[in-house]
Amino acid sequence: MKEREASGAARGRDRVLLFLASGFGAGCSPLFPGTAGTAVAALLVLLLARSGLPAAPALIFLAAAATAGSLALGRPVERILGQKDPGLFVLDEFAGYFVSLLTFSRSWPTAKECLVAFVLFRLFDVTKPTPARQAQNLGGGTGIVLDDIVAGLYALMGVVVYRQVLHNPPW
Repeated sequence: MKEREASGAARGRDRVLLFLASGFGAGCSPLFPGTAGTAVAALLVLLLARSGLPAAPALIFLAAAATAGSLALGRPVERILGQKDPGLFVLDEFAGYFVSLLTFSRSWPTAKECLVAFVLFRLFDVTKPTPARQAQNLGGGTGIVLDDIVAGLYALMGVVVYRQVLHNPPW
């Protein structure tokens, strides 16, 4: 009887871990789970923009929390699913997308900036320029999230250029 209870508790724990790692279920999308996860992260940013919270600390917190969660959940989720860097795992996309929007401003990114970040982040996440591809080869949560952080940093450079051109056009 105690074995069955322990097994049931483990299955319940596994479900919670998978729900979190899948970005609240976004990673269960049959098509492009990474894009679906990034879309949920973008929606979260757009909703938080209406909260009145200052953007800089909130985005830093979100990026740190998603990164820490990815690091902590990486190995257990790989064990549960029996595969390395499973497609269902999209919490790392949250982390990378939040990094792509980091700012020193109290003001939240505009919808256009969120779209630019979305497109650039997905481009860099899919193409994995150096050192993102190498980072992905690391084991567990580190390999799962580090390539997305790198993609987020590349996207952030593009967002910064977009912000500069928008506010200080060269013409």
